[in-house]
Amino acid sequence: MSAIMRRDHVKQKGTGVEPLTIGVTGHRPSRLAGVDLTDLAARVRVALSAFAAAAPGHELRLVSNLAEGADSIAFDQAAALGWPVDVVLPFEPMRNAYEFPDPAARAALDARLAGARVVMALAPSWPGREAPEVAYERAGRVMLAQSDVLLAIWDGAPARGRGGAAQIIEEAVARGIPVIHVPVGADASAPRLLWDRLDALHLGQAELETVPMGGLNRLPDMVAHLVNGEADGALPPIDARRRPTLAVAYSLLLQLTGVRRLRRADFRRVRIDPTAAALIAPADPTDAFRTRINDIVSGDFAIADAVATEAARRFRSAYVSNFTLAATAVLIALAGLLLPISVKPVLICLELATIATILVVTRLGNRSRWHQRWLDARRVAEQLRCLAIAAQLGDLHLRRDLHPAARAVARRLGMPAVVVDDIYLTRVHADLLRLLDGQIAYLDGDAHRMHRLEHRLHRVGGLLFGLTATICLVFLVIELAAVAVPALHGAVEPITIWGTVSSAALPAIGAAIYGIRMQGDFAGTAERDEELAGQLRRVRALCGATLTSYDALRHRTDQIADLLTQDLSSWLQTYVSRPLVLPG
Repeated sequence: MSAIMRRDHVKQKGTGVEPLTIGVTGHRPSRLAGVDLTDLAARVRVALSAFAAAAPGHELRLVSNLAEGADSIAFDQAAALGWPVDVVLPFEPMRNAYEFPDPAARAALDARLAGARVVMALAPSWPGREAPEVAYERAGRVMLAQSDVLLAIWDGAPARGRGGAAQIIEEAVARGIPVIHVPVGADASAPRLLWDRLDALHLGQAELETVPMGGLNRLPDMVAHLVNGEADGALPPIDARRRPTLAVAYSLLLQLTGVRRLRRADFRRVRIDPTAAALIAPADPTDAFRTRINDIVSGDFAIADAVATEAARRFRSAYVSNFTLAATAVLIALAGLLLPISVKPVLICLELATIATILVVTRLGNRSRWHQRWLDARRVAEQLRCLAIAAQLGDLHLRRDLHPAARAVARRLGMPAVVVDDIYLTRVHADLLRLLDGQIAYLDGDAHRMHRLEHRLHRVGGLLFGLTATICLVFLVIELAAVAVPALHGAVEPITIWGTVSSAALPAIGAAIYGIRMQGDFAGTAERDEELAGQLRRVRALCGATLTSYDALRHRTDQIADLLTQDLSSWLQTYVSRPLVLPG
């Protein structure tokens, strides 16, 4: 059995499309008494074959809890079709074997386990004190968390106990997971599809009693929905060469305000560095799944992070440049009051060039979608950060609002081949704490930077408008003096010109600073960072030094993912309303 538990994932087929997974739930032999098992196996084969026909080119796999009866029938039929089968056991291997007291049944179990690609065994949270039904329910939920579709070999009767087929089917329907129902019993009919989106007027979450039903001819529509956008969901490529960049305006702003010094890297495009983006601790060579996470998830995280960083730099530098250039155009126009008339053509050309640059930057930014690319890539990066922890517990987060690129990574990742014992949970718990500590430290640092940037820009803007008011007052006094003493008129004229230029130039610069502050929303970003950091600190305190069970650890992992997802949604809503526009 130990050799089975250590088996690594086989390499995915190079089909160019993502794998799809069908989970299975159904009745045990006691509920299948009187059922023609040969006929039932044939109808299961029909359902699996129909699913395969609806998903050409996809690698398909089955996930099973490998109980006697329906689970075992589905395992045999999927294996006969050449599908890889992954198994989630409700107990550790030795305890699970005792659930098969009949020697023939135990031998069949061992044979199927030997043919499984991956076996994940869930040790009970409270050995000797936990009801078996709780363990079956837990294993069924892990199976659902791995599945795009559920195969239900079910007699249609309501749930008779915790963790049974009817409960798992109800949870699948509530989560929006399509269910291929293979009816069993005397009036067994052809397999059918239960799916909330069969109704043209999709109104959200359905229940088992109200979910629409249809024939297997609707499977192609279902598969198309499952993979909708996957082909277009890939992140844009990023140039790996260390080429110079013109997107330095935002970095210069940080330097000028004293928030951060310029770095050599600020003048070069962002480069992908997978070695610096490991989401979990370096893998033990014997831990195949942690190696898989670092190879697949961390690599894609590095790409998403680099794309987000480069797009954010370009977008931020674009709006800093635009507002700065808008103020520059005003200064060029005002310079005509101070310089000889012969310089006018040059000033006009410079002003036209400045305005043209603003138009080019704005058009290039919108056509290149720097704003949307930044938001999409950041969403992928944050989702992958959470996936690296959740996947170790068997949850691929497929039911969450994943970006297609993140969902594709989750599907490739699959399930760990482990016994989920205390040693394993301690290691995952340590990964969770590292994620929390890293996020809290980042949020604290970013909030501090944003507060400093907002405060200093606010002070400079206030100073400029204050100087403008002072100049206007001085100018007014001088004008009144010139009226009272006509002999001063000649001396006042140059001062009047400079006063006019200053009183127009300083507000223009102040307005540009205000525009940068509003576009960047630095104060709002700092407040959101502080709020999220506080929430994560409270979760960190609840996690403590240890977590006592698989259920507690998975709950905390989901809680952290929810917090990060909610913060990202708020962040995206804030910035999606601030696309790159012409200063006005």
